[in-house]
Amino acid sequence: EELYTGCTKKMKITRKSVTAGRDAEKVFELNIKPGWKAGTKLTFPNEGDEYGPTGQAQDIVFVVKEKPHEHFQREGHDLVYKAKVPLVDALTGFKVDVPMLDNRVLRVNVQDVVKPTYTKIVRGEGMPRAKEPGQKGDLVITFDVVWPTRLDDNTKAQLKASSLDETVSE
Repeated sequence: EELYTGCTKKMKITRKSVTAGRDAEKVFELNIKPGWKAGTKLTFPNEGDEYGPTGQAQDIVFVVKEKPHEHFQREGHDLVYKAKVPLVDALTGFKVDVPMLDNRVLRVNVQDVVKPTYTKIVRGEGMPRAKEPGQKGDLVITFDVVWPTRLDDNTKAQLKASSLDETVSE
């Protein structure tokens, strides 16, 4: 979520010093921009440990890491959301409410028949693009169709009597 909105993190480090002019501890403010990806590096030149008789200081490099999210997986700038859908809804249409990272709930209307490989793409609802301000990736919704565990004889007869088998196509 912090990579979606951006944030400021404070990191306290302890460093070795051979000269008397530097504090052993320092707090760095890291300004995380919206949309940054895991692996993005923030470098602070000459702020690390000093070494050698000259007291040359090393650079400090912080690397952005991404925490797993309970609802989404990130694929580049896209957010992937997996929705559970009862079989009857997968066949007849439904609405899915997606809890977004900016605290909105996005209601997505699905009218298509949801097949095992079906995905619904909502343009511009993914992660911000750090290098393209105002632009976002897509929200990709995949579906886990929940099949009934049993059907009574009456329901089976109704299904057989329906025209469902006549509409099946490859």
